Amino acid sequence: MGRIVGLFAGFSLVWSSAFVVGKGAIADLDPIVLLAIRFLVGAACLLPFVLRGRWHFLQRPVMRFGAIAGVLNNALYLGLSFLALQTVPAPVLIVIISCAPLLTSVVAVLTGQEKLNAQRLAGFAICLVGVACVAVWQPGSAITMARVGTTGMDMLAGYAMAIGGTVAFAFGTVYLRARSVAASPVDVNFWQSLVGGLVLVPLALFRAPELVQWQAALHLQTLMAILYLAVVITLGAMFMWLYLIKRFGASKAAAAHLINPLSGLLLSAVILGSDIGVVQIGGAVLIGLGLYIAVFRGSSRTLPVPGKVAGPCKVSS
Repeated sequence: MGRIVGLFAGFSLVWSSAFVVGKGAIADLDPIVLLAIRFLVGAACLLPFVLRGRWHFLQRPVMRFGAIAGVLNNALYLGLSFLALQTVPAPVLIVIISCAPLLTSVVAVLTGQEKLNAQRLAGFAICLVGVACVAVWQPGSAITMARVGTTGMDMLAGYAMAIGGTVAFAFGTVYLRARSVAASPVDVNFWQSLVGGLVLVPLALFRAPELVQWQAALHLQTLMAILYLAVVITLGAMFMWLYLIKRFGASKAAAAHLINPLSGLLLSAVILGSDIGVVQIGGAVLIGLGLYIAVFRGSSRTLPVPGKVAGPCKVSS
């Protein structure tokens, strides 16, 4: 039992670490530039793996599915999320993104793919209370905002982008789930990383038109962050996810994301030195409980989760 808990907690920590590491990296590098480089490096790292599949990754349905996933879930969802990191605390962003399964369930209900019942309503309500506990109550937030020159409007804009990115991911997940293809997750991940990077390059050039603005990527700390995001997250998290599915099945593996809010809080405290209050920890636990009740408990089919597409295809975080 202890080993199982360790596997699930390890995956949750790796997934959550993407946003904590990204929070540190965007202090020196524009977030869109960071993501563009990260996705292209990640695609290069995945290329040797897809070539082992005897060119199956060049099949048109795989390319089309991966390209759509790259636009929706890499360029749009992660682009907005990393822009939000400029003003939103990393643990709060992780909490908002961790509600993607909840929003996905809501979208599925609205589109008639799933039914609404009292159990889901209760889970939704518990999640909302948990989000309020984590996002609204921030220890020392006024001091932090004053130190970095962040205004209330900047913070609101950051929250809007974080919520917008998560909503985009939810709609994208429902769309892709209805059109999923029987493709290798490595092949899909390659195309979505490549397309996501290529889509963001023009925007990155617009936001950072001068070469000196890109040179920050060569600073040791920023370079290590890019490599971590490209290798550990794009490759490592994917293979960890595949192992969990093989060992426990997709439905049980998805439960690993129930730990994400708590993992985000702990990592932010350790790496970024963020303050954590009892109210926030309680909120993280409530979010996990609400997600379990609304999304996972008694579910007969796998519901996509942050960083995942239903079926064999995986979306990177």
